[in-house]
Amino acid sequence: MTEEPSANTHDVASLLASQRTYYDERADDYGDVSRPADRKNRSLMSAEAGSALIDELQLTGDVLELACGTGIFTAELVRHADSVTAVDASARMLAINRSRVDDPSVTYVNADIFAWAPHRAYDAVFFGFWLSHVPPAAFDEFFALVRACLTPNGRVAFVDEDDRAADNDDVHSISEVPAARRTLANGRQFDIVKVFWRAEDLEQRLSSCGWDVNVRRTGESFMYGIGRPGST
Repeated sequence: MTEEPSANTHDVASLLASQRTYYDERADDYGDVSRPADRKNRSLMSAEAGSALIDELQLTGDVLELACGTGIFTAELVRHADSVTAVDASARMLAINRSRVDDPSVTYVNADIFAWAPHRAYDAVFFGFWLSHVPPAAFDEFFALVRACLTPNGRVAFVDEDDRAADNDDVHSISEVPAARRTLANGRQFDIVKVFWRAEDLEQRLSSCGWDVNVRRTGESFMYGIGRPGST
C-alpha cells in the first residue's frame, strides 16, 4: 500500500509553488523598492556592494549560479568566470537576465532547483538571496545538490539577508516552515519561504552536514559565506 503524503508535505509543496509563481510574476519590477509594498523596510544590497562582494569572492573557472533571477549577480560573475551556467525556475527572470547581461559565456537553464540535477561539475557554485527561500527540512538535500555540482576542489559561495533583517518582515509559520507574505503591484498576494539565519548558526549547521564554510556578516543586514565541502 502506498503511503499518502502528509499534510505537512502538501503544505510545503503549495508554499514552494506559491514562491515560484510570485517570483515569476514579479520579474518585471523585481528590485524596485516602490513596487510592491510588501515589507515594512526594504533592505536591498546596493549594486556597488554586490559588485565588491563578487570581486572579493573571486569565483573563477566554470561557475554555476542557482536562482540567478534578473542578472544582478550574473553580470558580476561573468567578469571573473570563464563561463556561467545560470539556473532559475522563472522563465521571465531568465529572459530579463539574458537581455541585461547579453554575454555569450552565459548558458541559461529554466528549471525548478528542487527538482534539478546537474549534468556536469563546476569550479564554483554561487547563489544570491536564495538560501533564505530554502525550507529548513530541505537544507541538507539542497547542499547535497550543491556538493554534487562541484569539482573535487570546487567552492560554494552565497550572500543573503541575515537575522538582522527579520524586523523588516512579518514572518509567520506554514506547517512549521518560516514564511512571509508578498504582494504584487496588482494586489495579488503570495506566501514565500523566508528563513532569516544567524551567521553563527548557519556556519554551525553547514559544519554539521560536512561543509567547511566561513559565514560573515556584512553591511547592516546581510551575510555572505564561502568555503568547500569537508572530507566525508
